[in-house]
Amino acid sequence: MTCGLTCLKNYCISIGTLLLLVSLTGLGFCLYLLFADPVSELTQHTSTGPNWENLGPAFIAAIISLLANLCLIGGAKQFSKEIVLFWIVWKFILLIIFWTWYAFSQLKYHGYIDWLSYGMRRCFWCAQKEAKYVGYGGALSSIGLIILIIPVIKFHIKLKRHLREMTQSMSQYDFAPVMYNTPHQLQQQQQYNTPHQLQQQQYNNPYKY
Repeated sequence: MTCGLTCLKNYCISIGTLLLLVSLTGLGFCLYLLFADPVSELTQHTSTGPNWENLGPAFIAAIISLLANLCLIGGAKQFSKEIVLFWIVWKFILLIIFWTWYAFSQLKYHGYIDWLSYGMRRCFWCAQKEAKYVGYGGALSSIGLIILIIPVIKFHIKLKRHLREMTQSMSQYDFAPVMYNTPHQLQQQQQYNTPHQLQQQQYNNPYKY
């Protein structure tokens, strides 16, 4: 079943709206971790404030994702392939950021990276029993996001093809040669026309004669 530009546009607007709500939820969760500081309560107030190694990337990712989803909604309505491409590229960058953060946290937890003397904190959530769900949830979310991106990529490809065809048709129309007949050529044409052809020309354009 094929889906045209209008169908894909509506899909992009719907996905942009859904992920916009997800970004707002993620931004609210980051604010909760910043001001409520639940980690301090779990560690019996032994922590020294929010862990910006986790909150920093999360804040940046949530804000950029919020703006990118707004851009997807507007770009789909305007049929802008550049804005749609920005959203696609950012989502792949977001996946790279998440898995880089996850791998970095695991390396800290298992002792392969030990920068405690430089002020780096240990991975708090890695020691929790729910830590395995972070990896499973991240894998499922990554697969789901890639599935959601595929129709947007198709929309971008169709936009490029549609704009290229429009550009080619306009260039052919603009640069098409215009043939003008000189008065001598018109006189020769009238001499060689049969009476039936002259009558037909008068019928088609009576104001000329």
